[in-house]
Amino acid sequence: MNNIFYDELIERSILGTLLYEVNGRENILLSLTPEDFFNEINRQIFIAIRHIYEQGKEVNPLTVRDFLLKTGKFGNLNITEYIARLELEAIKYSVETEEVLKSLISVLREKAVLRTLSILTEDVKKKIEKGEVKDVNSLLSDVESRLMSLKERKEESRERTIKDVIINATKLVNELAKHESYVTGIPSGFYEIDRMTTGFHSGELIIIAARPGMGKTSFALSSMLRIIKEGIPAAFFSLEMSAEDIGLRILSLESGIPLKKIRSGSINEEEINLIINTTTNFLNMKNVIIDDTPSLTLFDLKTKIKKFKKEYGIEIVFIDYLQLLRSGSRRYENRQQEVAEISRGLKSIAKEFNIPIVSLSQLSRQAEMRADKRPQLSDLRESGSIEQDADVVIFIHRPEYYKKTPSPQEEGLAEIIIAKQRNGPTGIVKLAFLKELTKFESISDYSNIQDTYQTINEDEEDEEDEDDDSVSF
Repeated sequence: MNNIFYDELIERSILGTLLYEVNGRENILLSLTPEDFFNEINRQIFIAIRHIYEQGKEVNPLTVRDFLLKTGKFGNLNITEYIARLELEAIKYSVETEEVLKSLISVLREKAVLRTLSILTEDVKKKIEKGEVKDVNSLLSDVESRLMSLKERKEESRERTIKDVIINATKLVNELAKHESYVTGIPSGFYEIDRMTTGFHSGELIIIAARPGMGKTSFALSSMLRIIKEGIPAAFFSLEMSAEDIGLRILSLESGIPLKKIRSGSINEEEINLIINTTTNFLNMKNVIIDDTPSLTLFDLKTKIKKFKKEYGIEIVFIDYLQLLRSGSRRYENRQQEVAEISRGLKSIAKEFNIPIVSLSQLSRQAEMRADKRPQLSDLRESGSIEQDADVVIFIHRPEYYKKTPSPQEEGLAEIIIAKQRNGPTGIVKLAFLKELTKFESISDYSNIQDTYQTINEDEEDEEDEDDDSVSF
């Protein structure tokens, strides 16, 4: 029997292949789940086969029959005869090549997805008609979570032969060799960081983490502003601050007028003109998106990124910040589990859309209880899975923040700690931090600095910075 929601013949053919053909067995067991079978008897046979296989025992009609008879679930059904007929079904459908088997598996999975969608639709409809929906947002989150699970189930297997992998890798090497610059990804906007990371790469999850007050948002905005000036489309998701607040920060960063002064309205005519001139630089930037939707779920984020990528061609995404995202309506035993789900989701989205995702993250208070306040990977708040899922983890640390009277070498200094990099070195680079503007600048912009890793020498800076357009510190 065959209709839009199930195909009895295909179900039996696949089971027949599992029982009577050793070749292709692993592909079927990896690709299907019991829920993919509509017929309850077929589903129980699949469960039996999978159980026997997982136990390391031989899968054949006899072992499967014995397992099923022990369950006592089939009443008067002649299970021996039913299993014998499965071989004939497999022969009838000519499941003799890998391509035919792959096609049958695909059809079975698609029908299972359609069944689930139909059940989901009916379930939602009944809840609405019975007046059981007390919170529309909660219902939407539940639907989003279940749809995301469906999408993940629909993903095809991605195994490749080493031959294909090496051929593709060689092509990538040839492409990278054409670059005149050492930056092969999207530049972070800071020379010092790019020297170590070669930029932010497609498919990567980059975590920027720091304690409150270190300037995480300012760092992300500074990076984004430099990126979009290169003509690279970007999206910035602000889950904490409004779009207007983000706009004021951008005007402060770009105009050089302290944010406090802008907010208080105590700016003179010259500064007003400076802000107007700054504003004109952004009037033609229609492919840079600021989204301040609060309480975004992973499904919301993924949907928006897909939309922005299609409409604006975005190539990089910034998120401020990870702990404010929600996984959906699913209940978790603790916050750590939900954060783990979110970090895995972000990495998955980065891979699916082949873009770098730069997400800010909070740190626990552990660092502030140590004599050396520098953050460590163990300080990542609420989940070790953030460290596991991230391709790059960068910490921001400003030594002067913890001292009443910082030394001259520490004033205006920010340590950018690359604590993890899956495909490169780790270490510390240094940037300038302009407190009044809460702005990060490359130390390499200052002519008196010859080595990225040297500390700031204010006396030399005063003598040699005459041609520098940056704000002195």
